Amino acid sequence: MSTSTAETTDFGVEQCDPARPAPAVIVTNTPDMKSPGHGYILPLIGRERPHSFEAVLREQALRVFADRPADILAQLIPDYASLEAALEQAIASGDQAEIDQAEIAAFDARSAHATTIRHTLQQRINVTAHDDGSWNSLDEEEQQLLAAAAAGTVPTGVLYLAPAEDDLGNPAEEELGEWSATVPLVLNRGEYVDGDVSEPASGLETEMPDGRKVVVVVEHPENLVILDPIDPYTYLSSLKRADVIELEEREYVPMDDLYTSVLESSAAAGA
Repeated sequence: MSTSTAETTDFGVEQCDPARPAPAVIVTNTPDMKSPGHGYILPLIGRERPHSFEAVLREQALRVFADRPADILAQLIPDYASLEAALEQAIASGDQAEIDQAEIAAFDARSAHATTIRHTLQQRINVTAHDDGSWNSLDEEEQQLLAAAAAGTVPTGVLYLAPAEDDLGNPAEEELGEWSATVPLVLNRGEYVDGDVSEPASGLETEMPDGRKVVVVVEHPENLVILDPIDPYTYLSSLKRADVIELEEREYVPMDDLYTSVLESSAAAGA
């Protein structure tokens, strides 16, 4: 992995094959880095293309250029690089049991990180709710649930019994959770994989033009901040939505042969 500063134009990826994933480039980030005269330079792999991702990790004061989401997570999660390396070795070996074990280890590391982020975000949200007065719009149960989540308890939402069926198809009930308050509840989906607690769903109502109030099912509800560590890319995307990191994606479109020959001809003519 190559480390450089923003003032250096040689990032160590200029001679890499642009058709293959390149090592990450990590530079110190400053709030005004992209302002004129502050030295922002985009690394070009093989002097042709940028990395697929550019992430700003504000807490670490780093800007990471990477082709693989795992290379960005390696700057956020201690020892994550070694877990991804072990997974690559397992995949190369073809041993499914070894692959499964390595995938679980990497997932557990992402989920543990998401839990830490969840605590921090919920604490900040609760402080803001107290400051802006929205805390007073909550009922006592909602306040207790938000306080417990900020203290580390896995969020359940407000619990209720819903009709269900048992394994034999007989009528039964299951306990589900709902969050209808406007003060956001922060969730880490990694904490619900064992099934001991159900992930709460948004119950936020939306008023329709005709005055009816309905619950609209959307992927990213306004009153839930959902961290999803299922895989590196999905986790990075959820950290971006939660405003934990800044993340920009770039699509690489290879130059065609005609365009390349024109560039080469122009360069030769100017020599």
